[in-house]
Amino acid sequence: MYRYRPTDRRQLSIGSMDIIRPEEIEAIRSEAAGENRPVLMMNCNRYVSGQFPNGELYVRWRAVNQQMLDAVDGKILWTLPVQGQPLVNGELEPLDEILAYWYPSHQAFLDMATSDLKDENMEARKELVEYAIIHRVFGDNPPLL
Repeated sequence: MYRYRPTDRRQLSIGSMDIIRPEEIEAIRSEAAGENRPVLMMNCNRYVSGQFPNGELYVRWRAVNQQMLDAVDGKILWTLPVQGQPLVNGELEPLDEILAYWYPSHQAFLDMATSDLKDENMEARKELVEYAIIHRVFGDNPPLL
C-alpha cells in the first residue's frame, strides 16, 4: 500500500497547499484510455473561518464549481457538513465538509483541467480552502441516500 509522504518529490504544487500527485494523474489517464469507468471523488475540506456554508468565497466557489461539473455531466451526489471526528489515527485535521463528486468517466474528470472556468475555480479555491484531501474511487455504484 502506498502511503503519501510530504517529502515525496514527485508532486506538483498548484496553490498554497494543493499538491497534485503525478502518479495519480497518470493512473486517471490510464483509466480514461482504457475502460474509462465512472469515478467518484470524495472531497474532504476545511475552509477559512466564517466561509462555510454561506460565506461569499464558499458560495462563489460552489457556483463556479457547479458550472464546471455541468459542462462534463458531473454531479455532486451529496454534501455533508462534518459534525466531529470520533477517531483519529495520526494528526487531527478538522474538516468542515465532505462532498461526493461523481463524473460519468475518468476522462470527464480530466476535462475539468481544460475548462474555461478552471482559473476562476482555482483562484476561489486558493482563497477558501485551508485543508483538503480527495480520495478517488470507482463511481459505478455510488452510495445514494
